[in-house]
Amino acid sequence: MNDQDHKVQDAATLAASSPDESEAPAPSTMTAEPVPMVMELALMQTLTMLQQFDLADPEACTQITAKVHAKWSQGLGADPIDCLTRMRAAEGAMLDSMVEMASMKLARSLPEVPARVPFASRLIPPNGFYDKLPEIHRLCKLMMVPVAFAEDFDVIGLASINPYFADSLAAEIKEQFKKEGGIQPIISIVRLDRISWMKMCEKHFPS
Repeated sequence: MNDQDHKVQDAATLAASSPDESEAPAPSTMTAEPVPMVMELALMQTLTMLQQFDLADPEACTQITAKVHAKWSQGLGADPIDCLTRMRAAEGAMLDSMVEMASMKLARSLPEVPARVPFASRLIPPNGFYDKLPEIHRLCKLMMVPVAFAEDFDVIGLASINPYFADSLAAEIKEQFKKEGGIQPIISIVRLDRISWMKMCEKHFPS
């Protein structure tokens, strides 16, 4: 066998032993789903107000942002007020009072101050509303803002410890209804205490 024959044989052997590019595993294209703009803006608004009321400094806001984004990237709900108070206090009455203080201060900065209605957590989840509006349901879950009631889609109530999250979500719901050419709903916002809020979120967003 001459040198040329050896080269041909070596090339054939190499080709046979090399994996076929068409059979090679495709590179992973999985990326984190981008945060909807309404959520990002609501987060920034909340953090701005927390700093304005001297409830959090820039360093704390950076930590809160990281914690909230980490939860959202996993498809889990998160709220900056809840994150802040958990960073500052242990479980119990102190945590509850800190949430209430932050919630109340932010509420008073809105043009229309939402009332605190703890019994809203006892209302039955509007599953029909969630089923017909899955994107809104997703926003509610991630922002932890349950729909307290939805009467024929024209009267809607949102509940949260975070007035800015609820206010931003209310605007988003109105915008979606407007795009679809439907009715413009009347949306009200109520505040919850921490315990009622947690129970309501567990009831509305069980998984």
